[in-house]
Amino acid sequence: MAEQNSVQSVERTFKIIELLCKNGCCGVTELSAASSLNKTTVFRLLSTLLMLGYVEKDAATEKYSLTLKFLKLSSSLLTDIDIRRYANGYLQAIAAKTGETVHLVERSDNEIIYIDKFDSTQNSVRMVSRIGLSLPMIYTAVGKSIMARLSENETEKIWNSTEIVKKTEKTVVSYGEFLKELEAVRKNGYATDLEENEKGVCCVATAVCDVYGEYRYAFSVSAPASRMSEEKLKTVGKLVVETAKRISNGEKVDKNMANII
Repeated sequence: MAEQNSVQSVERTFKIIELLCKNGCCGVTELSAASSLNKTTVFRLLSTLLMLGYVEKDAATEKYSLTLKFLKLSSSLLTDIDIRRYANGYLQAIAAKTGETVHLVERSDNEIIYIDKFDSTQNSVRMVSRIGLSLPMIYTAVGKSIMARLSENETEKIWNSTEIVKKTEKTVVSYGEFLKELEAVRKNGYATDLEENEKGVCCVATAVCDVYGEYRYAFSVSAPASRMSEEKLKTVGKLVVETAKRISNGEKVDKNMANII
């Protein structure tokens, strides 16, 4: 009997939590009516949640609401999710749809590190990229897409601490020009690398927001310059932006990506 009462108590507690999550601030009477529990039971459950720090009470209205302790718990869970596994379906779908190579990167100080790569079965292109490779942020589309989300001070600090090398004839080596590129990223939602890091290779990238609202990750579509026309660049740009929104929102992957483009 004691075990049955314990389970029932847990069920009732979560019913109250779910109602507060759905309806926001509520009083004992409102929760009693919505949960079909008597007021004494509701008050007892709220008192326990209040003591544990999961709800708070407004002294003026005597209504209860959930605290950020729940957000802390959920954030800890989401942080442990391997983004490679989480974004895998999306990135495979993009590689299949575009026929090009897709990269996933993570920021590490002033560099980005390739943490996953998806090659298309349609077109085989030899690229210098590989999982584990690190590059300065300023030379890549993925790096620029992350930097476009940073403050001016942090952007300048990254630029000044990076050895500026003209890797190709199209590499941007002027800080003023680089800032213009970042402004274009903010306007379009995606960044480009038009043979700036590797001759003959163009990339389109966008950053992905994590549970804390930070942009530590980004992914790109890379293709030979001969296949990345201006029209395709814009189409891929739209694709990566919409896909990043879906990943950030936790939406299920649509392998056909038919409702994006």
